[in-house]
Amino acid sequence: MRLNPPYLHGAFLALNAMSDAYFLGDGPDCIRAKGEQIHGRHDLFSTLMSCKGEHRIHYTGLSVFNIAQNLEKEIAAGLERIAARPACGAVFMGSVPMCTIAGTDYERIVREVFAGAFKPAFVVPPQIGLAGDWLDGYSAVLEVMACGMDLEPAAPGPERVAVVGYMMGRNEGDHRGNIRELERILRALDLEPVSTWLSGGNYESLRAVRRAGTIIAFGHGRKAAGILAERLGVRLIEAELPFGLAATKRFVEDLGLKFGKQAEADAFIRKELGEVVPALEWVVPHAFLGRRFAYAGDPHYAAAFAEMIEDLGGEITGMILMGGGRHLTEVSRASLSARPRAVFEPMQNAVERDWLGLSRREVDVLVATTMAVEFIRPRTSWLEFGYPSDYTHFLKDEPFLGFRGALGFYSRLANEVTRGFCMDWMTPEEMQSQSKAVSENLLSDGTCRRPE
Repeated sequence: MRLNPPYLHGAFLALNAMSDAYFLGDGPDCIRAKGEQIHGRHDLFSTLMSCKGEHRIHYTGLSVFNIAQNLEKEIAAGLERIAARPACGAVFMGSVPMCTIAGTDYERIVREVFAGAFKPAFVVPPQIGLAGDWLDGYSAVLEVMACGMDLEPAAPGPERVAVVGYMMGRNEGDHRGNIRELERILRALDLEPVSTWLSGGNYESLRAVRRAGTIIAFGHGRKAAGILAERLGVRLIEAELPFGLAATKRFVEDLGLKFGKQAEADAFIRKELGEVVPALEWVVPHAFLGRRFAYAGDPHYAAAFAEMIEDLGGEITGMILMGGGRHLTEVSRASLSARPRAVFEPMQNAVERDWLGLSRREVDVLVATTMAVEFIRPRTSWLEFGYPSDYTHFLKDEPFLGFRGALGFYSRLANEVTRGFCMDWMTPEEMQSQSKAVSENLLSDGTCRRPE
């Protein structure tokens, strides 16, 4: 097994980021269990599950005992029941690989059930073998909507923009804050944000993309962004995530150039840096200069994270990239692969062999997901970041994108570095060895023997 969340986890993160999206999965109850790994664990504000039984994730119950039976009528009836719920704004149908190979024609069933078009409905493409991962699942949901969404009446405006391909990891303050920070940046350039795919809003808020004259594409949904731009006949701008001061500066400068808003962009950058940079004056020499950091998480954030650390004088000692290298551009993939101790979606036994018990002698702070932390079991400071983050939650807006988000993220990192100064990370065996070494070099007057 690779250290990389599975396909349905990503698909469910996308559904979790649409408040009125419902899902019927052809398969056993493990489908709902995947939703439970998001609801109330990774995302305290998730609505995928309901204590009243009004779940947004449903399953057919197909198993090895009845997979040879024709259950098309039961599937159709399940879709009709879900669509009839007043809170349902859109229906998604999918399956686990075991059921996919049975050959059920989900596309035909969905067409027949929703022939009257009383609710929008989509079939999430199945995972192909064991090759797909969580990033494939997330982007697949965006792509199927981009292809099948009703975009009439389209009314694109020249300064209206839509952001497509943002990974809305959860409905908590970190990601809610990111959405507001992205919108704040766009408005500072006199642009009107009309829709963000995805943002935690309802299905209708995503249809507002039809009002955009430009689509800004992020890495988690570049294909969907391209499909929408082609369908609407509007401009497509491929952008990097504004993660960190340097990346945010490039993001704003690029938009300023392409929209003819260079003056607004320059003014905004000067104002933001004037507020953020002085706040870093103390922490740079104490918490970052010469400190060592490791990363285990979403590959889309990896290069920008390394830039953030190295710009402040820190060092990246290793990276576990939890996603296939195919999700990045060839240049980004090659650049990350060239870094020491960097690997895409490694096997779990390799992580245990090479990273287990990561110590303070090797790294000052590990920035990682819950999944990575639980495999590595670090004996040094660690900061939870990305999916899943079961132990760290944000009840109020605390973005990590944009200039303000960069300052907040630096603050979290600095706290973990300095917290490590007063913690004893040594095992009992290491403490005994150190005590023995000190006693062997202790002279009669209480001082230590000078090294020869």
